[in-house]
Amino acid sequence: MERMVMRRIQEGEVPPDGATALQEDPDRPVFRGNGRYDYVCVECGNVLAHAMDLEQMTKRVRVKCGRCRTINVAVVDWKGPTLAHATSPAPEGSSAGDLKDEP
Repeated sequence: MERMVMRRIQEGEVPPDGATALQEDPDRPVFRGNGRYDYVCVECGNVLAHAMDLEQMTKRVRVKCGRCRTINVAVVDWKGPTLAHATSPAPEGSSAGDLKDEP
């Protein structure tokens, strides 16, 4: 399992459709999945989310650490163009395998 260090939120950084999860027990991650990464608090290294995929941990998901009370957010928002590209239909006459990123 790889570790992803989250980052501290910046002042005024509140996405309109986001929320902050509260870690009630510092010994239990707020989220559990079947992905590749454990997300840890930027301040104390406490595990906040276990086995999550990049697409699940976006800037809309914030977690308040139960150990040090720091509010954390994912470093990179992987939803943007990556998922839009992956879910957009292939042009007529081609398959998804034929699509290439444009410069």
